[in-house]
Amino acid sequence: MAYSAAKTTGEDTLDLLAFDDEFDPLAVDDSIIDQEWMDDENPYDTIDYPTMRNMPETVHHDPVYSPERQGSARAALQALIVRNPNRRPVLLNIIGLAEGGCASSVISERVEEWQRDNWSVYAPMTLCRMLERAGALTLEMPETAEEQESAEEGVSYLEIRETVDPVWHATADALKLREEYMSGAQFRAIVLESDESRYAEVYERVMDALAEEPRKLAAIEELTDTMDITKSPRRFGQHFVDILEATDCILWGAGAWNLTDLGRAMLAELKARKEA
Repeated sequence: MAYSAAKTTGEDTLDLLAFDDEFDPLAVDDSIIDQEWMDDENPYDTIDYPTMRNMPETVHHDPVYSPERQGSARAALQALIVRNPNRRPVLLNIIGLAEGGCASSVISERVEEWQRDNWSVYAPMTLCRMLERAGALTLEMPETAEEQESAEEGVSYLEIRETVDPVWHATADALKLREEYMSGAQFRAIVLESDESRYAEVYERVMDALAEEPRKLAAIEELTDTMDITKSPRRFGQHFVDILEATDCILWGAGAWNLTDLGRAMLAELKARKEA
């Protein structure tokens, strides 16, 4: 039995509802699973790793950021980071955490902490899968069953483990790129070695203020607006906040902008260059 309701206007017919009593809403058609959608658009999926990874290649979509698409793991990871600036600190932190290997449960716990003040629709394991497809992480999947023997019955059998905690490992390419970001290369290139260097005193003033205490944008705007160099051409405090955040020198947390450890190091370098 089938039922359909339609709204008719002249010769045009628009189907609003089509219902078949043989339709099972809980049934899954593995032949049309969209791997990329599952991983990137629906971070709350509960499909386990072996199930997804053992599916036929015909049901997988090519990832947006991958060594094959961008030409190398470095290029793929850099594209992922550049196109997802709000997630950059977390992505770089995951890579650092996975140096030498880190369990999924630990990564999940830490990512939840890191994203507390900068919430994301992406679940921790979704971010790991994105990094994996970009060539930044590899997955070590533990055995899901252990072989057991019964001396009394003289048989051996497999005992399914109750919990499985996959381990993620950062690749050499990912660790090298992370080191470049964490060493201040972006700050030097943008603030010290480009036309933006004309605002060096503004950056120093803003970073000095944040070194004293975290501040909201309004307080930063009040500070930059008092400086002549920001008046022509006009530069608002938001501009300097954007650059400092993009270079990982400041981070939003607890309702204000905070100077990071990298920011403190770059502030010292900025002062040293001025005095040289």
